[in-house]
Amino acid sequence: QPEMQSNPSTETYKQGSAGESAFKKRLGIIATCVVGGSLVALYAVTGPFVAPALRKVCLPFVPATRTQIENVLKVLKTRSGSLVDSGSGDGRIVIAAAKSGFKAVGFELNPWLVWYSRYKAWREGVHHNTSFYISDLWKVRTDILQHGHLWGSSNGMII
Repeated sequence: QPEMQSNPSTETYKQGSAGESAFKKRLGIIATCVVGGSLVALYAVTGPFVAPALRKVCLPFVPATRTQIENVLKVLKTRSGSLVDSGSGDGRIVIAAAKSGFKAVGFELNPWLVWYSRYKAWREGVHHNTSFYISDLWKVRTDILQHGHLWGSSNGMII
């Protein structure tokens, strides 16, 4: 019987397919991790914005308009002290009040908006006169307020 001789090109092909298979497996694992991680990140970012719509009382984030901010500042023009904004969103009213000399506090349920508000206050140089808290606006203590802004009315409601 003739002895089978090993062909170098066949051996290289067999090793190449095993290496190629391991590469494809590794690539598949990496792709799965990237897609899975992206979905988790997407959920983490959008969850706080979607969750209010699933509550009994739906309160979505709607940024205050320039007119609303001007109306709040107009009412506060003859007053001094502190302002509390329940449902402060991205902090526009709190920051505007702080620029007008008020100590201003914002309560917001969405943690992303609270963190953004803190950053925005720092960027605009009023972070020493502002505070933002992650809190349900229905659970905020109102007995300690001097002036407050209640989100949801067309021009804002000052209490």
